[in-house]
Amino acid sequence: MVINTVPFTLPGFTITETRQEEARLIIEASSTATSAICPNCQQVSRHSHGWYPRRPQDLPCIGEGVYLELTVRRFRCLNPECPKKTFAERFPDWLPTYARRTTRLTKVLRRVGFEVSAESGRRILRWFAITISGDTLLRIVKRTPVVPTRTPRVVGIDDWALRKGQRYGSLILDQETRQVVELLKGRTAEDVQPWFQAHTEVEIVTRDRSPEYRNALTATAPQAQQVLDRWHLLLNLRHLAEHVIASVYRRLKKLPMPFELQSSRPRFLRSLREQQRMDASRQRRLDLYHEVQRLKQLGLNPSQMLQQLPHSYYTLRLFYHAPEFPERMPGRTLRSKLEPYLDYLESRFQAGCQSVSQLHKEIQTQGYPGTPTLVSNWLQARRLLAYADPASVDTLPITATSSSLPSAHKLAWLLVLAPEKLTDHDAAMLCHIRQDEAIHHFYDLAQEFRGLLQARSTERLDDWLETAAHSTLPKVRTFTRGLRAEYAFLRAALEHEWSNGQTEGQITRLKFIKRQMYGRASFELLRQKVLYHPGST
Repeated sequence: MVINTVPFTLPGFTITETRQEEARLIIEASSTATSAICPNCQQVSRHSHGWYPRRPQDLPCIGEGVYLELTVRRFRCLNPECPKKTFAERFPDWLPTYARRTTRLTKVLRRVGFEVSAESGRRILRWFAITISGDTLLRIVKRTPVVPTRTPRVVGIDDWALRKGQRYGSLILDQETRQVVELLKGRTAEDVQPWFQAHTEVEIVTRDRSPEYRNALTATAPQAQQVLDRWHLLLNLRHLAEHVIASVYRRLKKLPMPFELQSSRPRFLRSLREQQRMDASRQRRLDLYHEVQRLKQLGLNPSQMLQQLPHSYYTLRLFYHAPEFPERMPGRTLRSKLEPYLDYLESRFQAGCQSVSQLHKEIQTQGYPGTPTLVSNWLQARRLLAYADPASVDTLPITATSSSLPSAHKLAWLLVLAPEKLTDHDAAMLCHIRQDEAIHHFYDLAQEFRGLLQARSTERLDDWLETAAHSTLPKVRTFTRGLRAEYAFLRAALEHEWSNGQTEGQITRLKFIKRQMYGRASFELLRQKVLYHPGST
């Protein structure tokens, strides 16, 4: 099928024919040039030597792929000293030498290649009638030059995981332009020092409380004002709250739980096999705790223990700092088929009915879809609870997932959140745990620290540090000593508006890019994609 007109022109060519073949739009064109410049000696030649064809791919048109069939003129170089005897005319503005794609198509491919993974880009472009392979998209991305940015004045630095627990890197951001300026391998002081030595113009650096970054900046960028990130300070406060609660968690479980806070989830009798499995699991954790404490006595830290113990670094760190064996916190509360019928079962139990078959028949008429086994497990646990000493409930062989007292992780949020952000249930739970003297003392300190960070009040900082330094809680005193060691940087966090929030956002973008490529991208390709911004090419 021949098409009479096309909605565009080709500079330097006359379109001779446009036809459609197999869902492709073929555009034939001939060169109109009468002279050309030799690419070797730069002399103009008007002596035609012949023709040769070029077949590049162009941007799609009206939903179909476009291919150009260009008849390009070849010239003879008349300079006797030039090693090139013949050469073809060139079109650097829209069709590079030897290219199989026009420049405008390459720009589109480059943008797609930076936005998604190579294979995803190939599949997307196929629906736009652009034929390209994933490998070609990768080559376009890798060949894109990284345009140098202006020298940053205010930067943010944070670490990211190339492979969590094994290899890490550092991201440096220009806070004023909100563009990533560098991606570095490693997160130690030795890894980041060369960059700051080469950029002495940096005036302000925002960071978390990493000692490695602190040491690197102190050694190589003494002129830069270090600013601690306020969000990380609040995160440290929540971690501190979790440790404080964990240290008194056993005491909190012994406090009488108000009826309105008691769990509405059913408790079931734990089978012998489940009890044996839990006992074995606890014994393994206890053995690991004793081994960590033994290595601690030998002078090893958690990082060094990783070489001898095949466990998570965070588990080893928890056992390393724990003054006594940390029991597991209650797990996630699971829903049960029996839950909608608990009130009825409880009323029948109080009325003296303890027959499994009878209870099962009664709730079955109300729509209960489960088996009598679940009712039996609940009834056995209810009997134990009815005649057991409240102080010994935790020792009974019943499920702990329905514990009324949340885990230390959940309770820590109640201590650091603003009171107006708590629900009625959370406020009641907070009031309950504040019966403990240590929790009551820590809550006042935590709320004051959160308030001064939120208000960025330097006047209240010194008073808080003085009060916290004399706290009855050892972990609070340790936290205070760490803040005093970084007093100048902590004070700068309250005096300056800068924070590491934008840096954290770029870390999230980096993770998104990494996961687009299924974690298989090399560091060089990842750096190329993170540093790229659309206006640079």
